[in-house]
Amino acid sequence: MIFDTDILSIFGKIGKISLLKKIFHDSDVIITFEVYNELLKAKDAGYDFVDGILEQGFKVIQLDPDLILEFEQNKDKLRNIHYGELASILLCKKLNMDFATNDKKAKRFCEENKVVWFDIVDILRLCFLKHIMDERELRDVIRDIEIRDRTYISKKERIFGN
Repeated sequence: MIFDTDILSIFGKIGKISLLKKIFHDSDVIITFEVYNELLKAKDAGYDFVDGILEQGFKVIQLDPDLILEFEQNKDKLRNIHYGELASILLCKKLNMDFATNDKKAKRFCEENKVVWFDIVDILRLCFLKHIMDERELRDVIRDIEIRDRTYISKKERIFGN
């Protein structure tokens, strides 16, 4: 699974970044070098939650020369997609991996490129299905996300299979 900055930030802000490794314990948890740089910029801007993300030791991958060329060919025509998202989606496509993002435009680009994406609802549902947290604990996490990240999670009941 390759992660975008937005999903990492959500879990970092609530102090639950380690959940990602529990949920995706059977696969590598990867970020691109571009996402890593986005995190460093946030840290430099004073966002302390980034330390918790960086301490998890996610595998950081740089694009190879072919992907850099594809990145360069796409970055100007896809100005509505951040560099971290673009690099991540191209890497997912090449490695046949899934992508975690909340960004609607990134999801659309994933679909155009036949890359499977997971958003916050999907990730929390996996947490529930894998019995990492029960419903009460997850509802607390949802509340924390909505308060600390100021992200409203629609379709909450989908997390619990309702």
